[in-house]
Amino acid sequence: MRWVILSLFALTYAGISARRVSLLPIGRPALALVGATALVLAGHFAGPHGLSPDAALHAVEPNTIALLVAMMIVSSAMGEAGFFDRATEMLATRVRSPAALLYAVTFGAGLLSAVLVNDAVCVLATPLVVRLARRTGAAVRPLLFAVAMGSNAGSALTLGGNPQNMLVARLSGLSYRGYLAHSALPTLAALTVTAGLLHGLYRGRLTEEGPREPEGLAAQGDARMLPWTLLAVGVVIAANLAGAPLAWSALAGASLALIASREKAHQVLAQVEWSVPLFFAGLFISVAALRQTGLPADALRVLGPTTGAHADLLLVPVISLGSQVVSNVPLILLLEPWIRSFPDPEHAWTVTALVSTLAGNLTLLGSVANVIVFEQAKTRVGFVEYLKVGVPVTLLSTGLALGLLKLLG
Repeated sequence: MRWVILSLFALTYAGISARRVSLLPIGRPALALVGATALVLAGHFAGPHGLSPDAALHAVEPNTIALLVAMMIVSSAMGEAGFFDRATEMLATRVRSPAALLYAVTFGAGLLSAVLVNDAVCVLATPLVVRLARRTGAAVRPLLFAVAMGSNAGSALTLGGNPQNMLVARLSGLSYRGYLAHSALPTLAALTVTAGLLHGLYRGRLTEEGPREPEGLAAQGDARMLPWTLLAVGVVIAANLAGAPLAWSALAGASLALIASREKAHQVLAQVEWSVPLFFAGLFISVAALRQTGLPADALRVLGPTTGAHADLLLVPVISLGSQVVSNVPLILLLEPWIRSFPDPEHAWTVTALVSTLAGNLTLLGSVANVIVFEQAKTRVGFVEYLKVGVPVTLLSTGLALGLLKLLG
């Protein structure tokens, strides 16, 4: 019966990983939910190797889901207040060269993602970046790579920047401030390398001919909300730095943002991509069902004991390649017992957060943010085309980040 569960898990992930499933074209979040349900029902007949319904509910990480939802609400409120429109207008009027625009978008997406969650930033920023390219005559393709790769690299800065780091925070007990002290320099270096490589790889192709949008990108949204939504972001950051629970810090910021939205609160909630937390809930249950079979534990024994001063370096190839196969969030769930066995688990968890995030830039399916950007922009990018950019960006940014992390001790 264990192999039935393994087969269902494999089918679920094949469906999630495929760009489009012709037999069941219901999308990734729905496929994750369907797969999780099938795994729990199959587990009912699998005896000790099956996941019970109660265990399935306990497998959903409430703190991670709450943190993700709360920060998506804050991001949505900032969008409703016109923050992203105003930022785009500023770029259109003040940044004079396509190269400078590429750097600005990369760093802007990265730093915003560190605070607001990379998936939400990509949802809100991508349509505006497409309009920005049409207005300025900049080539849209490099800017889309800048949004996706910048948001991935920049989100490694904090434990709240992306879903996998949220999960690491929950499983590891790392403090927000402690992680930030170790991640700041490596992440900023990785972000700089990402922007520089994108500039080099697209040199000579940063502009494109075609009709430009004659009208300005007029700022939309309620300007009265903007100071309050920025205050909400400040509350989240301050509470996190003070050591408050990450999920409840984020919920406090989301509450303030909703209060500031007043009669527009329902619009803020309506613009949240609720399919994202549903998707991750399905992943949590699916991975728990697989772990219950004992097969992942058997596989981890192949990696051998994690002893020695440099044992944590084993994480780099395992996480970088594993994230491309089963995605970073499920991989961290599967590797949790192994990571806990490291001689210095705190350092191992820090490496896990950095590498699993930067590895998201390796392939198109390495990060949900990548898929969001190119699907929102309705721009088709082939696997090989993405890989030609993703390989050098990932290798150099990850290598530099790990080198700096080692120097920092």
